[in-house]
Amino acid sequence: MKTSFRRGLATACAGVAALVALQAPAAAAPAITAATTIPINMQAQEKSNWCWDASGNTIAAWWGHSLTQTKFCQIAHNESGTDCANNQGYLSDQQRVFRWLGFSNVGTYSSSGQTLTFASIKSQVDARQPIGTRIGWRNGGGHMHVLYGYDNTNGATTVYYGDPWGSSPRYNQMSYSAYRSNNSFTWTHTVYGIKD
Repeated sequence: MKTSFRRGLATACAGVAALVALQAPAAAAPAITAATTIPINMQAQEKSNWCWDASGNTIAAWWGHSLTQTKFCQIAHNESGTDCANNQGYLSDQQRVFRWLGFSNVGTYSSSGQTLTFASIKSQVDARQPIGTRIGWRNGGGHMHVLYGYDNTNGATTVYYGDPWGSSPRYNQMSYSAYRSNNSFTWTHTVYGIKD
């Protein structure tokens, strides 16, 4: 009788263990993520002052337009020939090229430190619309980026940005608050709502 009881108990325990294993959450299950990125092909700037050009041309390419950086610069600065001057540019220069390409919306230009909220970045990325940004270096001068993603997993507020500078990584991420202002730079200007 004891043997029969032990076998029955062992069988019952094995059955309960199998049932628990089926119902227990898997430790190796992938975490639910809220990260979203636009698969841009971030260009490296071909000249030292062409961060505006490479960033704008990256956005144009995302929308299916194929221009060289020289041609992008020529359209923006009304130049012709086989080259274009290595001059600084503005987000408004990018808009000039988007207009020339026939975009339905060349974007809304926001300056004087009026940055987008994290919710607005999320909305733009969810709409598959890369954002053009200008940052001001703490030690002077400026630079252009392309915001192309966000991550709000577990309440995080991380932004993904493309950097055209030659020696910098093309694809980067930073907390939203740090991107707005950190020890190296401050986000100063934006073009958003860009749509072909």
